[in-house]
Amino acid sequence: MKPSLERDISNLPHASFKAFRLYQPAFESHWHYHPELELVYFAKGKGVRFIGDDISLYAEGDLFLIGDSLPHTFVSYDEEATPLVEAFCIQFPKGIFESFAECKPLQAFFEEAKRGIAFAEPDDIVIERIREAVQATGTLALVRLIEVLDLLSNVPERVPILQQDYERQATLADASTRIRTAIDYINTHYQRSISLQEIAQTCHFSPNAFCRWFKQHMGLTFIDYLNKVRLTHVCQLLTSTDLPISQIAVQAGFDNISTLNRLFQTKLGTSPGKYRNQLRIKN
Repeated sequence: MKPSLERDISNLPHASFKAFRLYQPAFESHWHYHPELELVYFAKGKGVRFIGDDISLYAEGDLFLIGDSLPHTFVSYDEEATPLVEAFCIQFPKGIFESFAECKPLQAFFEEAKRGIAFAEPDDIVIERIREAVQATGTLALVRLIEVLDLLSNVPERVPILQQDYERQATLADASTRIRTAIDYINTHYQRSISLQEIAQTCHFSPNAFCRWFKQHMGLTFIDYLNKVRLTHVCQLLTSTDLPISQIAVQAGFDNISTLNRLFQTKLGTSPGKYRNQLRIKN
């Protein structure tokens, strides 16, 4: 058994890849993977991205290329549920261009995408071509996809998302569907207290067995993962709101501000207050 596998992406009746627009109230946690690569552009909305073992923020205007069989999900912040969120997605098999000698350089680009790639402030022409690839059909859609990939493969500012030592195969080959259950549960309930007994029972483990299993498959402990999710949410609130830090601590799921301050200092090397002030100075 593996994490949730999305099927029938490439098996479309009149297309060799799938391109679509998502326009909905929010993006909810759906920890999954698929053998196709995925290019996703966020036109509206913000939240937390989970790609492999990386937990970071995403925002409007962000563009990512996610490699084949790389587990991922994107979760909107609660305050994003009223205005609709919007994303443009293109999912395509890595062998789609293998028969074209002109596209051979793209294969190295696809290998690079196995660690995930983030593109900071993509050019307007790239975004326009992505939109056209989603809206078009037939030959024109394929042409637009090739144009997008050619443009992105030549962007020097692209940033790998995962470290080189990411245990990709262990995550996929050995993890059961309970990994998805655990990740989705944490992503959904991190703003309140989640006990070890609760999460272990949700995944049908004893607490001790759950701790060993989660660390084995995720590369960090349940508590470390939970705190990483919460700290990411704290950073977003410090950046986008003027809420008191004590209120932010509670809203992110910490039992008190002292716990937040201690973890923030340990993980980010500064305090929440200094972090907020530094951002204001930069802006």
